[in-house]
Amino acid sequence: MAPPEAGVPDGACLGTGWSAVASAPANSQLAGVLAGFVFAGFVMILTERRMSPLRTATLRLFIAGFIVLALDSYAFSLLTGDVAEQACGRVWTESLIASGMLVVGAVAVISGMSWLLASYVEVQSGEEPDDGTAPADGHQEAMRTLERLLRRSVYGITTLTVLLLSTAAHDYVNVVFGGRQPPGWASWVSPLYVLLVGTAMIVTVWWRQRRRTRRAGEPAAPPRNELPIAFTCAVSYAVLGTAAIGVTTSTPVSAWNPVPEAVAACTVGVVLIMPVPTVLALIYAMPRSAARLPGPRASPDSGAFTGPESAGPDGA
Repeated sequence: MAPPEAGVPDGACLGTGWSAVASAPANSQLAGVLAGFVFAGFVMILTERRMSPLRTATLRLFIAGFIVLALDSYAFSLLTGDVAEQACGRVWTESLIASGMLVVGAVAVISGMSWLLASYVEVQSGEEPDDGTAPADGHQEAMRTLERLLRRSVYGITTLTVLLLSTAAHDYVNVVFGGRQPPGWASWVSPLYVLLVGTAMIVTVWWRQRRRTRRAGEPAAPPRNELPIAFTCAVSYAVLGTAAIGVTTSTPVSAWNPVPEAVAACTVGVVLIMPVPTVLALIYAMPRSAARLPGPRASPDSGAFTGPESAGPDGA
């Protein structure tokens, strides 16, 4: 076996100047800090006197985000210690799995923030303050505008995470098949992934808007499965990803020189496919603002926000 090139840092392979090992501590700290903020938001919601469906949804997403980010921080810390020579194939396999977990955790946290702000607007619009005074209309409208902006920002953030994940998968393919003929799927997997997931996101948003604008009086039961699906997929991916990284770390370096094509294909497929149900479920189940009722105050029973099937004209 040829000795590693001089000047090539641990985790940096031929054909790329990026070191997965050198970047792992920063990613581990990022995931840990995000998990800490999520835990603080979780505690804040539990201290509220009243609970609502929106706050329950926020708790569910924050729990999923905390589990994913906490395990991801641990996964990147494992990656930091993998400094064996000629282990770039193993290191990049671990890094790609951990990057997918970071994407899932980030999307869950941003979506949870949207639900949290929606629940706050609901309280401001539908509950009487302790001092008996009604909240200012300007403050309510400003909070509604901020909530709509954050809710719509989830689409752009999700698109960005899909692009970043496809780029990481493309670099991974170039690394593990460096110096040998790559298989046929290696050249088109990343652009095809972006095309298919982008189309699925557009169809999801369109279908969501279509159900929202259906005629009044037409029967339509609110969907109840999107958030449970997102929670299950996110936590399952985090647990399986952490287990896969543990197994990968325990295998000898010789098993990764070169990386078997079946292992590379399985890694790319799992990392790219498993986050998709989570992302689509979170997009479809985003909270929507209902129509603002006329008059000085909206009744508590009306609800300023509802689930994915509300029919407010200002929801997206």
